[in-house]
Amino acid sequence: MPAFMLKKIVLGNFAKGPVDPKMADAIDFMVDRLESLNQSELASRLTLNCQNSYVEPHKIKDIAVTIIDVFDQSALSLEAKEEMYKLYPNARRAHLKTGGNFPYLCRSAEVNLYIQIHLRQFHGTRYAAISPDMVSTEELEVQESHLRSNHDSEDDQ
Repeated sequence: MPAFMLKKIVLGNFAKGPVDPKMADAIDFMVDRLESLNQSELASRLTLNCQNSYVEPHKIKDIAVTIIDVFDQSALSLEAKEEMYKLYPNARRAHLKTGGNFPYLCRSAEVNLYIQIHLRQFHGTRYAAISPDMVSTEELEVQESHLRSNHDSEDDQ
């Protein structure tokens, strides 16, 4: 399929009508990025995006998952969101009032906060997102005591 048709497909999913300035800036940025892709790059990204696959929930039942979602209109249908919630019932949900298709661009402070909250549980472990040298001693002690109390409560069961 020619590049202009692929771009038209993608652009058809972007919000139409009035949106707040931050969302408009995010859409403009993504349109600029879209224009920089050649046909094969765009086709491969659309293929990956449209494949009917997912991570099987039973394989990640012991892994912390946070789903970041928006309450306003986005390309993801309500049915798809409901199905995702059913597949990952133990996932934490982080809701944003607005954000459209690109909440990580137009609501970056809120998205970053949710990511920090999600990653906080890994401080002081080998899965930590940052080096222990960058975390205060007090915070490491709090995390270690939290891990010990979780470990002790698992031993009691």
